[in-house]
Amino acid sequence: MLKLYSKKKVKRLLAGYAGRIEQVSARSGVPAACIRAVLSQEMGDIDLMDPVADLSVRFYWLRWRLRGGRTPRLLRGALGKKDSSTGYGQIFAYVAIRALNFAASRGLPAYDWLGLSEERPLRPDRDEDLQWMWYRLHRDPEANILLSALNLLSAAEEMTGRRDFKSFSPEQLQLTFTRYNANVRQVTAYGKKVFALYLQEKTPEIV
Repeated sequence: MLKLYSKKKVKRLLAGYAGRIEQVSARSGVPAACIRAVLSQEMGDIDLMDPVADLSVRFYWLRWRLRGGRTPRLLRGALGKKDSSTGYGQIFAYVAIRALNFAASRGLPAYDWLGLSEERPLRPDRDEDLQWMWYRLHRDPEANILLSALNLLSAAEEMTGRRDFKSFSPEQLQLTFTRYNANVRQVTAYGKKVFALYLQEKTPEIV
């Protein structure tokens, strides 16, 4: 399948968001090299089917709004798709909401970072929340980067029992990267690839 972003374009895009990535790193405690590694892997894997999936989700929510916030009638196949991995971090809306609530539960002002109030927590099983989050992820690269980092933070605690990335062994980092992509308990090829990208980001070549 034809990829939409070349390696050079991915590097240019990440360079353009370098300041935002550093800000997110400082706020979340996730090393910038980890964030860049995941974004690099995800952006590099975006192909022609991803915009098609996004279009299906947009069509679902259009029908949802036209029905006054009620479930659309036709839900077969692509017509029933109301969430997809989207944006630079290729993150699902329900995953982003869970990551947001995880960060908030650990004392981080994550809702403030998105201009939201913790007094009304988002829920992945509430359609209006899922719709709002998906469009935010789809349209706002900076929010996408933030929520991708928070998903890494959640993955780290789930897989290692803590969030101190500086203390992680190579295997623990690979487990964390793996969990970003899949709900499994062992290191996958994805986790190994992102770890290799992390090493490159951590020690960039001197030109």
